[in-house]
Amino acid sequence: MSACNFDTVIDRRQTSSSKWDKYQGQDILPMWVADMDFSLAEPILAALADRLRHPIFGYTLPPDSLLQVIVDRFRSRYGWKVEIEDLELVPGVVPALNQAIRGLVRPGGGVATAVPVYHPILEAPENMGRTLHRLPMNEADGWQFPVKAFETLAMMNPEVDVLLLCHPMNPVGKVIAPNVLAEIVRICTQHDIVICSDEIHCELLLDGRTHTPTASLGPAAASQTLTFQAASKSFNLAGLGCAVVIGQNPELLARFKAGGEGIMANVNTLGYVATEAAWSLCDEWHRDLLDYLAGNRDLLLERIRGIEGLSMGPIEATYLGWINVKDLMLENPLQFFEDAGVGLSPGAQFEGSGYMRLNFGCPRSELALALDRIERACAAR
Repeated sequence: MSACNFDTVIDRRQTSSSKWDKYQGQDILPMWVADMDFSLAEPILAALADRLRHPIFGYTLPPDSLLQVIVDRFRSRYGWKVEIEDLELVPGVVPALNQAIRGLVRPGGGVATAVPVYHPILEAPENMGRTLHRLPMNEADGWQFPVKAFETLAMMNPEVDVLLLCHPMNPVGKVIAPNVLAEIVRICTQHDIVICSDEIHCELLLDGRTHTPTASLGPAAASQTLTFQAASKSFNLAGLGCAVVIGQNPELLARFKAGGEGIMANVNTLGYVATEAAWSLCDEWHRDLLDYLAGNRDLLLERIRGIEGLSMGPIEATYLGWINVKDLMLENPLQFFEDAGVGLSPGAQFEGSGYMRLNFGCPRSELALALDRIERACAAR
């Protein structure tokens, strides 16, 4: 067992935390933005402390040792063979997705994505002056990726150049099965659509599930896919700014790089250090984290399903709960839960009206307190 006690409550106020400062001075538990309220693993803290002993923090190249760690990790965890020349280090997945749209989608071209989905994915095409095509999913069929609708869209809209795929899915917590991924690859190959696969939550699969990288499905998938990955979600490093884009098709990777000319910043020096430590020294901490998150998930499901007016489906991955609040018939769900003392993310932000997203990456006592507040508020209606 790792040295981390995930039950420890750490006060993040007065640290300029985006999550906590949103409700500064208010008795509202922030359970909205997707970072965790857990300490970093000790090996990461030690690696950062060691680097801080050197007094200069100039422009920094990706360390060769980090590049090798990334290659080794993908091979050992997923059986996915990538080479160092396939890697491009970037300061974050979100700016990299915008860069990909800029580099891969023709002016006037289109981008497809399944909804509800992480809101920066919805915003990226508009940011770059491209058209977004939405593929609605629904809870009744378990948030399955809409393969038939996507195939129809691809046939009817030849201007679609990119599919933005959230795998596993945020906010619905769904893991896309390999056979569904294979169908997505088939459609994209047939219609020359590049898959930009956001896999930042791929190390947060619960109950022993295993992740299948989209690009690992074979030569066609590798040729048609750019993969976006980072240690930031699974090791709580969001403030350190380091991610990786994997492109096994040199032409696609070159177009991606061209899309960043003049706008993409350098990676944070400490982000390199933290990512290397996370992906090489912290597997035990990570296993303990997944066990703890599964316990939180179980508590969340049990409590929410016992509250009249609320419901939830399974959570296969992430530390994000997708709560159906439609039966409460609330005019302003965000305000209702804030008034109850819990800050959630509104489903409309993800194009999922009638839902709220709750971040359960926190000590269990904090989660229990939030659920108590939610239960009381719903009972008092």
